[in-house]
Amino acid sequence: MTQPWITRPLATPSPELVAAVGGHPLVAQLLAQRGIDTPAKALPFLNADAYTPAPPSALIGVDAAASLLHDAIARQQNFLVWGDFDVDGQTSTALLVTALRTLAGDARVHFHVPNRFEESHGIRVPKLKEKLAEFPADVLVTCDTGIAEAAGVGYARDCGLTVVITDHHDLSAEFHGLTPGVDRLWGLSPVEVGVESVRRADAIVNPKFLPEGDPLRTLPGVGVAYKLVQRLFDLAGRSGEEAEMLDLVALGIVADVAEQVNDARYLLQRGLERLRTTKRVGLMALMQISRVDATKLTAESIGFQLGPRMNALGRLDDATVSVELLSTRDPIRAGQLANKLERLNQERRLLTSQMTKSALELIERDQSLLDFNALVLTHPQWHAGIVGIVASRLVEKFGKPAVLLLNPPGEVARGSARSIPGVDIGASIAACSHLLLTHGGHPGAAGVSLLPENIAAFRRELSRQVEHYRDPALQPGLQIDVEAPLSALSLELEAELARLAPFGQGNPTPRFATFNLTVVNDRRMGNDGAHRKLRLCPAGADAPVHELVWFGGGDVELPAGAALDFVYTLGANEYRGERTLQLMYVAHRPTHHQAVEVPSDARDLLEIVDLRQVEQLTAQLPSGAVWYAEGARLGSVSPDVAYAPRFAVPAAAGQPLILWSLPPSGEVLHWLAASSGGRTLYLCGRTTTDDTPDGVVKQVAGMAKYALSHDAVVDVGRMAARLGQTEAVVRTALLLLEARGILRLVEWLDGDRASIAVGAPVVAHRDAETLWQELDALLAEVRAYRRFVLRARVEDLGLTQGQ
Repeated sequence: MTQPWITRPLATPSPELVAAVGGHPLVAQLLAQRGIDTPAKALPFLNADAYTPAPPSALIGVDAAASLLHDAIARQQNFLVWGDFDVDGQTSTALLVTALRTLAGDARVHFHVPNRFEESHGIRVPKLKEKLAEFPADVLVTCDTGIAEAAGVGYARDCGLTVVITDHHDLSAEFHGLTPGVDRLWGLSPVEVGVESVRRADAIVNPKFLPEGDPLRTLPGVGVAYKLVQRLFDLAGRSGEEAEMLDLVALGIVADVAEQVNDARYLLQRGLERLRTTKRVGLMALMQISRVDATKLTAESIGFQLGPRMNALGRLDDATVSVELLSTRDPIRAGQLANKLERLNQERRLLTSQMTKSALELIERDQSLLDFNALVLTHPQWHAGIVGIVASRLVEKFGKPAVLLLNPPGEVARGSARSIPGVDIGASIAACSHLLLTHGGHPGAAGVSLLPENIAAFRRELSRQVEHYRDPALQPGLQIDVEAPLSALSLELEAELARLAPFGQGNPTPRFATFNLTVVNDRRMGNDGAHRKLRLCPAGADAPVHELVWFGGGDVELPAGAALDFVYTLGANEYRGERTLQLMYVAHRPTHHQAVEVPSDARDLLEIVDLRQVEQLTAQLPSGAVWYAEGARLGSVSPDVAYAPRFAVPAAAGQPLILWSLPPSGEVLHWLAASSGGRTLYLCGRTTTDDTPDGVVKQVAGMAKYALSHDAVVDVGRMAARLGQTEAVVRTALLLLEARGILRLVEWLDGDRASIAVGAPVVAHRDAETLWQELDALLAEVRAYRRFVLRARVEDLGLTQGQ
């Protein structure tokens, strides 16, 4: 769904801030825009050397926990570290294991990371019994878990173990109103506390005991573990050695999407420095297989390359492998483990594609699912580790919260929820608790389980609660920091903005918007043409020209010669020792004023004449209108309607637009409405396409055969128009034909064109089975969108003048 673009209000920095920050004035402006509006706030933000981190003892419970561990080491006791399977849990576990083995010896420290599918989160008593039978632990140390594990903690204490909890998750209801100081927390009697985990644990460390605004409150699990280790090494007389473990802290902070402010930001800055020079053989192997240059590593490298590979373990397999990777000293073993992560990451991608297709097919079969304020979908065979990823994709596509549930026959339904900005999905689901067995989460994501017979009622109730918990003050949309002409961009500006890094949650990469641009060169990148590089310049001008890189944009349709607006971030490209400015794509749309000039009093909502349910249309359609009519079945469905492709619409700007065919995507629909420039749109919505994989492959093969008999060049955009499909569908069909050895894609040329030849390639870029599944998924998405346009309310199509 198309998001509105929202430019953040300008903030004028004070002269003192500008002077203190120095450099480009935009740096001070962005700082002020983000509430960092004084030199006292800005200088520590920009420079870790100027920041004074809170001492470990400021984190409630650290002193008590560190003393217990220090004494246990002195008594040569055994330690069992209990973690979690996400990356925060993996890095927390690896950090505590490394620290304790350094001080107590390898043989005295074992660890356990729960298996998502057998145990889920937390401490399951049967598994704890099993681990204690294998290893006679004296001390149980939790990380990224424990605050709600009363049964597991109680069992460990009954077995005579010392229990130290380190966690960062929200406190249970019993803790509400309890914000103790160190003495108060440990001075309370069991009756006063009334919380089982506190009553039984020997020490508990959780930043949520701290008040809002405390610099330690936003620490993730790995940050909490690091603060404990800091104090423990201090007691051991080895203060400073723990800094070698900051590489693990950086991994966990970014992968857990922790808010990068205060001490969390400071630890990330220091951790990135360590990561760039890490001696940890597991991380070196992981960076090598991920093609990450350690010397140039950033927070984005973790978020998009290292983190997903580590997360794949927890989603599909046993995250114990990741802890071993992070703590091993054997380079050969590290390489083996890194290769396993890579294989699992490929599997995760395939499963995500298959489940996304399945979810879209459910919506295609029952369009009424879109009538609710939140999508609630169920399937008996979905993968529990992937439902959250697919829920996020549906949120992006449909612009509303999504809940995906796995409901095998005879079992409890369980799954994950994701939300949009401005809707607290955790609170919305909690308000449905009378229909649920378990639930938990936060404003952006949540987990839930319920009886299958309650799913329909849950869908209805959640729709009501989403409306209730929607934040009326937060306008959803694409947030833009700066509107700037291309002439204002430079490599020097990119270097200045890098001073604001690391970027992430709480400190997003600055987004720029530039309007009324023309694409002067369009080139595909990658073996399969999946990516794109555009050269942009102001419409009607020859300079300045900047390159924009668009990862994953190879199949998106861009109208030739049309004026476009772009949102992007600034980056730099280094090639053969030369460094150049590079824009990184975020979003685009047709320029508002590219259509013919319309009088100001006529700039209102586009008039839409809804003819979708009308059988005889001839008398109701105006003469002199521009038509959109595409598809392989156009002639058989509408013998009197001629082929009228999408790329011919702008040439007739200002005329009424007749949408005879159902468009394949929202981008095509909105571009047609915007580029026509007319004030009236006739929505006919006829099905004129063959959206089956077999049909599309056959049609693309026929076009390729024709091209081979002429100039051996295929134009993906024109093929998509002829078939009424998206460019992604056509491009995937071409790759499938190549994988089957029918043709060879020799080279991607400018724009959407590619030269082809007869015969199989020397090495196929992708295997045929995977490409067939991707094509099937893409066509499922196209079918779902056409069904949406066919039955949606006109006002839900989002068609406005000049859109």
